[in-house]
This record gives sequence, C-alpha cells and structure tokens, in this order.
Amino acid sequence: MISKLLLSPLLTPEQCRGRVSEADMVAAQSFCLTRAAEYLTWRALLADYLGYIPTISYTHQGAPQVEGQSIYIGVSHTVDLVAVVVSESCCAVDVERKDRDVSRVSSRFLTEQEMALCSTKEEQVVLWCARECYYKLRQDSTLSLLTDIRVASLDLEAGVVTVVDSRAQSATFRVEQAAEHFVVYII
Repeated sequence: MISKLLLSPLLTPEQCRGRVSEADMVAAQSFCLTRAAEYLTWRALLADYLGYIPTISYTHQGAPQVEGQSIYIGVSHTVDLVAVVVSESCCAVDVERKDRDVSRVSSRFLTEQEMALCSTKEEQVVLWCARECYYKLRQDSTLSLLTDIRVASLDLEAGVVTVVDSRAQSATFRVEQAAEHFVVYII
C-alpha cells in the first residue's frame, strides 16, 4: 500500500451512496447536514482509495481505525474540505482555511518563540494546524495541546513544520496549500 493524502470537497449523501456502508448512511441521518457530509465524505474517500467499503471503529483515544487491517488513518475537515491520510505507520492530518481568524486565540496558544516564527496571520493558522496534527499523531490524552506542545520551526516555502513536546519527542509535518486551505500532515 502506498501512503496517501486524500482531499475532497464535502459530498452530499447521494454522492456517497454505494461508497459507504448502509450503517453509515443510517448513522448520518441523525447528524446535522454539515456533520453528515463530513462523516460520509471521509468514509467515501477512504473506500474509493481502498477499493472496498471498510468497517470503521475508534480507538480508546477517539481516533478512527479500519477494522481488520494493519493500516493507519487520520481524518480532518473544515467547512468545505475533507482530508484523509492513509499509511502503514502512524499518521495524522489537520486542515484549516487559510483565512481562518486565529488572532483571538493566538495569544493563548502561541508562545513568544512561536510568534517569532510567524510573519503573517496565515502562518499562525499553519502553527495551529501543526499543534493539532501533533496531538492527533501522539494520541496521548496526558499531553496538553496548549502547554506541552510547541512548534520549533516553520519553513512554509519548503512546506515543513517541526513540532516538539515536553517529553523531548518531535515530528516534522508536511504543509500543503490546497486552494484556500492549509493541510498539515504526516504519513
């Protein structure tokens, strides 16, 4: 299997019919329209990539997993885009719109050192994505997103961002720009 980043705009339930399980179609009926679209779209993307409709369950940390397979998946969505990563090793993804206004919370989640890495509001969005992505990758609820995780370096031109935690672990993520979005991921 080839590790892959999959992206799609939100699909309608009708566009997902036959690409997701009937149980997923039924479950989506209890969600609001946007949540249903997110839920069904990522499952349809995954099924298209795998070539079959997988059974999805969740780890005790809340991460999705494909039952009966030795693959890892990561999922993220924003108001108009869904991102899925598939890999044979631990993986994670986070997606946000470039124009998301994080200025109101940036003083709470960005350290002075991290603020020095940012020359634009868009770069603050990338840092937020990187923190989220790292948290998803580690699947460790004892890590605090705000106090234990920090961005060590950002090179938007090269498309990489490195995150470290208070336990001296780190990860370097890819940063892709997809239309109006940033996608931060590791596969």
